[in-house]
Amino acid sequence: MSIKETPNDLHQLVHKLGGPSFVARELKISVSTLHGWMKQGRVPNMQKWVELKELDNRMQDVLK
Repeated sequence: MSIKETPNDLHQLVHKLGGPSFVARELKISVSTLHGWMKQGRVPNMQKWVELKELDNRMQDVLK
């Protein structure tokens, strides 16, 4: 299963969270894998999608 967003949405989310290097490190994936996801506009792994959304929630809590 994959979760689709537009490439721009995923790109904006990654940059909002601190950039590709930070997000890739947090998700325990390579930066090149993350760039591939951003180019395709989808996260092909449901678990990584959940982790990405959890990271987004944690970062929002920190910024409050």
